[in-house]
Amino acid sequence: MARRRQVVRAQVVEKKRARTISKQQQLAERLATATQQLASGIVQSAAAVRELSNAVDEISQAAQKASRATVESQAAITQIEKSAEIASKQSQASLNRVSRGQELIRTTSADVEVLIQGVKDVADINLESASMVGELEKQAEEIGAIVQTVVGIAKQTNLLALNAAIEAARAGEHGRGFAVVADEVRNLAETSEKSARDIRELVEAIKSEVDIVAKVVEQSGRDASNQTERAAKITEDLRTIEHGMDEIKARSLEIATDAGESAAAALQFKTGVELIAKAAQEQGAAVGEISNVIEEQNRSLADMGAAADELAETSEGLESSTSVSKSAEGLASAAEELSGTVDEASRAAQEIGQAVTSIATAADAQAAASEKSAGAVEEIERGSARIQEKAAVSLEKVNALQASLTQDKLEVDDLISGISDAAVASAHSAETIRQLEVSTGRIDKIVDAIVNVTIQTNLLAVIGGIEAARAGEYGRGFAVVAADVRSLAKDSAENAEKIKDLVKRVQQQVAKVALDIDGAGVKARQEVETARTSMANLKQIETDVIALQQGVGAIAMAAAESLTAVTDAKRGVEQIAQAASEAAAASEEASKGAGEQARGLAELASAVEEVSALADELQNL
Repeated sequence: MARRRQVVRAQVVEKKRARTISKQQQLAERLATATQQLASGIVQSAAAVRELSNAVDEISQAAQKASRATVESQAAITQIEKSAEIASKQSQASLNRVSRGQELIRTTSADVEVLIQGVKDVADINLESASMVGELEKQAEEIGAIVQTVVGIAKQTNLLALNAAIEAARAGEHGRGFAVVADEVRNLAETSEKSARDIRELVEAIKSEVDIVAKVVEQSGRDASNQTERAAKITEDLRTIEHGMDEIKARSLEIATDAGESAAAALQFKTGVELIAKAAQEQGAAVGEISNVIEEQNRSLADMGAAADELAETSEGLESSTSVSKSAEGLASAAEELSGTVDEASRAAQEIGQAVTSIATAADAQAAASEKSAGAVEEIERGSARIQEKAAVSLEKVNALQASLTQDKLEVDDLISGISDAAVASAHSAETIRQLEVSTGRIDKIVDAIVNVTIQTNLLAVIGGIEAARAGEYGRGFAVVAADVRSLAKDSAENAEKIKDLVKRVQQQVAKVALDIDGAGVKARQEVETARTSMANLKQIETDVIALQQGVGAIAMAAAESLTAVTDAKRGVEQIAQAASEAAAASEEASKGAGEQARGLAELASAVEEVSALADELQNL
C-alpha cells in the first residue's frame, strides 16, 4: 500500500514535471517567436533609420543649396538696392539741374531778346546813318556843282579882265587906269578860280571819304541785321532746349517713380531672402538635431540588437534549462533593459518627428518666400528695364541738347565778335566823319576868301566904271566890261553864299551822323556785354547739361548692373525654390521614415512586452 502510494506520488510528480516541461517548451517557442519579432522590429527600425538618415542628408543638401543661393541673392539685392539708390539720387539731381537750367535758359532767352532789340536798334541807326551819309554825298555833289559854277565865273571874269586890258591898250594914255584895274581883276579871278579848285579837291576828298563811310556804315547795318537773325535762331534753339529739358524732366520723374518702386520691390525681395535664410538656418539646426538623435538611435538599435541576441540564446536554452527560475530572471532583466532602450528610442523618434515637422514648416516658408521673392524680382526686372529704356531716351536727348548748346556757343561767340567789330567800325566811322568837319571848315574858310575876292572884284568894277566915265568916248568899251565884271562878281557872291549854306548844312549833318554812329557804337558795346552775359549763362547751362549727361549715363549704367543682378537674383530664387521643393520632398520621405520607425518601435515595444510577460510566466512555473 505504501509502495502503491509512493508509485502514485511518483506518477503525479512525473506528470507534473511533464506538464512543466511541456509548458516550458511552449513558453520557449513563444519566446522564440517574440525574439524573432523583436529582431524583425529591430531590422525594420534600422532600415527606417537609414531611410530617415538618407532623407536628412537630402534635406541638409537642400538647406546648403538654399543657403548658398541666399548668399548670392543677398549680393544681388545689394547691387539692386545700390542701383535703385543711384537712379533715385541721380534722377533727383537731374530734376534740380533741369530746373536750374530752364531758369537760366529763360533768363538767357530774355537777355537775347533784349540783345536782338538792341542789335536791331544798332542796325536801324547804322542804316539811317548810311542814308544820312548818302545825303552828305549829295550835298557834297551840290557844293561841287556850285564850285564848278564859281570856276566858270572866275574864267569869265578872267576873260573880261583880258578884254579890259585890250580896251585899255586901245585907249592909250586915257586907258592907263583901265589897265591897272584889268590887271587886278585878272589876279583876283585867278585867285578865285584857284580857291574854287581847292574847294573842288576838298569836295572830291569828302565824297571819297563819305562813300567809304557810307559803305562801311551800310555794311554794319546789314551785318547787324544778320546778327539779329542769328540771335533769333539762338532764342529758337534755347526754346527747343527748354522743351527738350521738359522731356528730360518728365523722364527723370518717371525714373524716380520706377526707382522708388524698384526699391520697394527690393525691400520685399530682401525680406523674403531673410525669411529664406532664417528658414535655412532652422532647417540646418533641425538637421543637426536629427543627425544627433539618429546617432543615438543607431547606438540604441545596436544595444537592442545585442539584447535581442541574448534573448535568442536564452530562448534556445530554455528548452533544456534545468534552472528555469534563473533563466526567467535573466530574461526579465533583459526584457526590462530592452524596454528602457525602446522607450528611449521612442522618445527620440518623437523628437525626430517634431524636427521633421519643423523642417517641413521651414520648407513651406521657403517656398512661400521664394514665390513672393520671385514676384518681387519680376517687378524689379520690369522697373530696371523701364529705367534703362528711359535713361537711353534721356541720354539721346541730352546729347542732342549738348550738341545744340555747343553750336549756340559758337553762334554767340560769332555774335560777340560781329557786334564788337561793329562797335569798332562805328568808332572808326564816327572819327572819319568828324574829320569831315575839318574839311568843311577849310571849305568855309576858302569860301570866305572867295567872298572877299568877290567884294574886291566888285569894288574894282566900280572903280573901272568911274575911270570909264572920266575917259568919255575912250572909256565906252571899258564901261561895258566893268558892268559885266560887276554882274559876274554878284553871281560869284551868290554862289559863295550857297556854298556857305551847304557847308553849314553839311557840318550840321556831319555832327548828327557822327553822334548817331557814336551812339550805335556805344549801343553795340553794351550789347557785347549782354552777349557775354548770355555766353556765361550758356556755359553754365552747358556745365549743367554735361553733369546731366553724366547723371543719366550713371542711371543707365546702374540699370544695366541692376538687370545683371536681377539675373543672378532670379537664378538664386530658382535655386531656392528648387531647394525648398527638394527639402519638402525629403521632409516627406523623412516623415515616412519617422513613421516607419515609430511603427517599428511600436512593434519592438509589443515584442518586449511579450517577452516580459513570458518572463513572468516562466517565473511562475
